[in-house]
Amino acid sequence: MRHTVWWAMACFLLVACAGTTDSRRETPPTSAVRPTSTSTPTSTATSTANSTEAAGPASSAPTTPARTTTTAPAPVKPPRSGAPSAAVRTSLRGDPNDAFAFAPLSNPGHVTVEGSVSSYKAWSTSKVLVVAAFLDTVCGGDPARASAQQRRWVTAALTASDMDAVLALRDAIPGSPGAAITRVLRSIGDSRTVAPDTSQGGMQWTIREQVRFMAALSAGRVVSRAASAYLLSSMRPIPAHRWGLGTISAGPFKGGWLRSDTVTRQMGIVDGYAVAIITDAQGPAVLQSDGDSAHVAQMNYLAKILKRRLALESGRG
Repeated sequence: MRHTVWWAMACFLLVACAGTTDSRRETPPTSAVRPTSTSTPTSTATSTANSTEAAGPASSAPTTPARTTTTAPAPVKPPRSGAPSAAVRTSLRGDPNDAFAFAPLSNPGHVTVEGSVSSYKAWSTSKVLVVAAFLDTVCGGDPARASAQQRRWVTAALTASDMDAVLALRDAIPGSPGAAITRVLRSIGDSRTVAPDTSQGGMQWTIREQVRFMAALSAGRVVSRAASAYLLSSMRPIPAHRWGLGTISAGPFKGGWLRSDTVTRQMGIVDGYAVAIITDAQGPAVLQSDGDSAHVAQMNYLAKILKRRLALESGRG
C-alpha cells in the first residue's frame, strides 16, 4: 500500500513539473524589441537616459543587458563667443557684404582689394573732394588764402561731417562744382569717378579709387603740396566719430554713412598704408551726431581685421 501511495505522488509531481515547463515555453514576451534604426549614429556614446525613453516601458521578463563599450569623447575647446576673432581672420576674400582695400604708401600703385558690396556711394567721404575742389578753384591751391570763416567751414566739414559747412564751401566754387571735383580726381589718375554738381554723397566712389586718392594726398599730389597737407591735418574726426579706423590708431581719416539700410565706409592712413573699408548695412546702426546712422560695430570689426592684415603684409604679424 505504501509503495502504491508513493508511486502515485511521484507521478503527480512529474506531471505538474512538465506542465509548468511547457507553460513557460509557450508564454510570449510581454514587450517587443523595437527595430534598430538604419541611420548611422552621429556619436560613439549614447546617453543611457535617452535609450531608456526610446525603448518604452521595461519588459516584465528579466533581461540580461548587453555589454556595451563606450568611448569617452575627446575634450572640446570652448567656442569663442561673438563674431569670429579678428586676430585670426585676415582676409575678406569672397565676402559679399564687406570689403577693404589698401596700398603701401611706398608703392601706391599696388592696391589690394578684397570683398565686395552692392554699392559704393561716397556719402560724407565726398566732403574731402568738395574741400579739395574749393582749395583748387577759390584759393588757387593755397589754403592760406581762405578766410577765417572758410577755414572754420573746412574744419567743421572734415571733423564733424557738418553738412551746412560743406554746402557753404561748395556754393563758393565758381562754375560747376562737379566739374571742379572731377578735375581734381583726373589730376591724380582717377579716370572713372565722376562727380555731380549736387548731392556728391550719392556718387559712386570705389574703395580702390579711394585708396589711390589717399595715397596721392599723402604724397602731396592733390591740388598742391600745401593743399594736401592742409586736408590731411583737417581730417581728424571728432571723438563721437572715431570708430572703425579710429580704433586702430589711424592718422587722418574720413567716414561716410546715411541709414541703417545703406553702406557705411571710411578712408584714411594707417601704419604707412592708404586704406578704405566698407560694409553693406551689416550689424546694428547707431545714430550719429549729424542725425544719420552708421554701422559702428561692423566697422570696428573690419578695422581689426585690416589692422591684422597690414601687420602681416609688413612682416610684423
